[in-house]
Amino acid sequence: MKKQLLRLPLQFILTCLGLFLFSGAGSLLMYDHELVIHIAKYIHTLQLIGKDLLDPGSIFVQVEADGKEYPIFPMMLKLLGYSFLLLVTAFFIAAVSAALLSYLAMLLPRRAHRFFLRILELLDSLPDVLVVVFLQLFIIFLFKKTGILFFDIYALGEERIYMLPIFCLAVMPVAFLVKNFLFQLREEGDKPYVEFSFSKGFSKAYTLWVHLFRNVWVSFYYHIKPIFLLMLSNLLIIEILFNINGFMVAMLSTAVSKPSAFFIGMLMVYIPFFLLFSLGQLLLTKYTGIHEEAEV
Repeated sequence: MKKQLLRLPLQFILTCLGLFLFSGAGSLLMYDHELVIHIAKYIHTLQLIGKDLLDPGSIFVQVEADGKEYPIFPMMLKLLGYSFLLLVTAFFIAAVSAALLSYLAMLLPRRAHRFFLRILELLDSLPDVLVVVFLQLFIIFLFKKTGILFFDIYALGEERIYMLPIFCLAVMPVAFLVKNFLFQLREEGDKPYVEFSFSKGFSKAYTLWVHLFRNVWVSFYYHIKPIFLLMLSNLLIIEILFNINGFMVAMLSTAVSKPSAFFIGMLMVYIPFFLLFSLGQLLLTKYTGIHEEAEV
C-alpha cells in the first residue's frame, strides 16, 4: 500500500509531462517535398503552450462549423459534461448487458454455447462504423414503414440527442466485454471453492451468480482501462456520425489548431479518471489483498 501511494504521484507527473510533450506533436512533422522532423518548431510550440497555460482565459476554441470561437472555459466543461454523460451511461449499460449475456451463456448446453461463441466472434469482427451506420439505416427503415421516428439519428445545431448515441456506444463494446467475462468465469470455474459449492448442493446457476461473479467483478475492474479507452475512441466515431458538437470532436479540431486547448482537454479527461481508478485500486488492494496493476 505504501509503495502504491509513493508510485501514484510519480505516475501522475510523468503522464502529465507526456501529455504536454504529445500536445505539440502536430508541429513536429512537416512535409516539404519530403517528410521532415522540425525540432525547432516543435520546441517553439511547446513554449507557446506553456505561455497559454499561464493565462488560460486567453485560450479560445472553435467547436462549431460556423467559425465562431469561444473561451475554453466554460465551453470545454459544457462539452465534457454532455459527452461523458453519453460515455458513462453507455458503459454501465454495456457492462450490465455483458454480465447478463455471459451468465446466460454459461448456462447454455455445450453445443449452444459453441454457437454463441461463433456469433460473438462474428460480432466482434464487425467494424464499429458499420454497426452505427446499420443502426441508423434500421431507424430510417422503421420510419419509412411506420411513419414514426423512434430515435433522432442526427443532431442539428445546438440540439442534443441521447438515446441512439448511448445505445450505439453501449452495443459496440458488448462483444469484447462478454469475451472478457467468459474468460474470467472459466478461470474462476477451475478453483476449489466452485467444487465446494457444488458439494454443498448449490445449483450451477446459484454458484455462478453468487460466487463466481463476485470475484469476476473484482478482476473486471483491473481490466477496465482498455475498455475505457475503447469506448473513448468509439465516442469520437459516435460524435462524428451523429453530427454531435461534443468534447471529442472539439479535441480533434484543436489537436493542430490550438495545442494548448488540446493539452487542457487531455488533462480534463485524464485527471478525473486517474483519481477514480487510483482510489478504486487502493480500496481493492486494502480490502481484497489483490495487488494487480491498474495503471491509467
